[in-house]
Amino acid sequence: MSSNAQREADREPSHSGRLLLRMPKTLHAELAARSDAEGVSLNQYIVSALARAVSGEQQAPAAAPEAQRDRSLRTALVVNAVVVALAALTAIVVLIAAWR
Repeated sequence: MSSNAQREADREPSHSGRLLLRMPKTLHAELAARSDAEGVSLNQYIVSALARAVSGEQQAPAAAPEAQRDRSLRTALVVNAVVVALAALTAIVVLIAAWR
């Protein structure tokens, strides 16, 4: 076994799963807000974010449904505007036809 492998093997048993981490208050507040938005504990959110960072994932899984919801809302508003415009145009045509 190489000396690097031996050092890693020696370190492994010492990983308790606990970590004290200091961070800026603004980052702590942002993480807390995002964990609340996702309905998970701050610890669970941070562990998930770290796991995604280590695995190389680019986007948080919860962001995809939010983006989909935004697109759906935008589409619904555009469809609604088109329907209202068609209804208004139809009403104007009917009024002009009735007036003659």
